[in-house]
Amino acid sequence: MKTAVDIYKLLPKTNCGTCGMPNCFGFAVKVASGQASITACATLNDAVKEEISKEASGAVSRGTVFEQTLASLGPKVAALDFTRVAADFGADLDAPNRLELTFLNERYTVTRERIIDRDGREPAPFISILIFNHLCSPDPPPLSGEWITFSSIPSSHAKDKAWAGHVEEVIAKRFTGDVEGLKKACEKMGGVPAEVKGSHDASYEFRFFPKYPALLLFYDAVPDEDFPAQCKLLLDRNVDRYLDIESIVLLGEEFAGRMTGKE
Repeated sequence: MKTAVDIYKLLPKTNCGTCGMPNCFGFAVKVASGQASITACATLNDAVKEEISKEASGAVSRGTVFEQTLASLGPKVAALDFTRVAADFGADLDAPNRLELTFLNERYTVTRERIIDRDGREPAPFISILIFNHLCSPDPPPLSGEWITFSSIPSSHAKDKAWAGHVEEVIAKRFTGDVEGLKKACEKMGGVPAEVKGSHDASYEFRFFPKYPALLLFYDAVPDEDFPAQCKLLLDRNVDRYLDIESIVLLGEEFAGRMTGKE
């Protein structure tokens, strides 16, 4: 059976949302774990769909990709000192073994066994993985207060195109000619207008986690000058000490999906 990465490489990577997922990677994970059918992709050719479908029908599941990943995180989570974690990551220590944490402007309760939202429901597994990965980051330094582009993060080179195409361009295309719509979407996501020098048409600061800031700069299209809309999502210089590079990209894609309404 192909892995999620194998399947992702075959997908169009347009994040069109027709499959019901906000991005192609999330869809690939669902297909690999047996939670979605490859036929839900509207743009993949029939030959590839048939190949993946045959493999899926003959595969013996040993638990979903997410379940395996969460299980692998279990020992790290069990070893966490929640008092220290609360201080390091800006969470609230609700009980000796329970934290309250804000993630993408939503509140979650975190225990050693699981994560639940305000309604008592467990979020999508990859959300739990992102949160646990963040809280398991060893000895995070203070935020630097310096904004950098994604390409400035060490070891980001292999993911530069994914960040540009699946995060920044998704937002730019959605809000071309609609600065007010962008502002409303930013505020809905908890963004706060930021005072930043430059020629941008909008600038908002976010806290994806309490100690994981992001700065969105939006430049609207100028048709007369053949200038397309552009979006730049900047991160703190120490961001790679708060999440691994794969998780940084996945979090960016989830943010872009929520901003553009493709949850």
